Amino acid sequence: MKYTLKIKDSRVFRYVFRKGSYAKGKYVVLHTCLTKFSENLQNNMNFFAVCVSKKNGNSVQRNRLKRLAREIYRNEEEKLKKGYNYIIMYKKDIKGKDINFYDIKEDIINCLKELDLYEENNN
Repeated sequence: MKYTLKIKDSRVFRYVFRKGSYAKGKYVVLHTCLTKFSENLQNNMNFFAVCVSKKNGNSVQRNRLKRLAREIYRNEEEKLKKGYNYIIMYKKDIKGKDINFYDIKEDIINCLKELDLYEENNN
């Protein structure tokens, strides 16, 4: 991912959940907010994370869900606004083996559009 770093610190997760906004889809919940330290990065980097619960299946299914979300984000990364934190959380009743890539892609893109996270010149 060209413009993105991983969120690894629990403080950042708490900050996004507390200060940010979110959009719910059929399969995912997308949490986002402006990066707290965006002035240090000149607003040209994003931070990204995927959260999958143990209730979403075994490790193979959970890793598949994470791979799908990262691939969708990677494809849309060029079109997104910079200087934001993005956290994708799968809903608990979603199983990795039962879901289609295109359904998740449509769901995540709808959440991104709902939160107005696409740059104006790339719509």
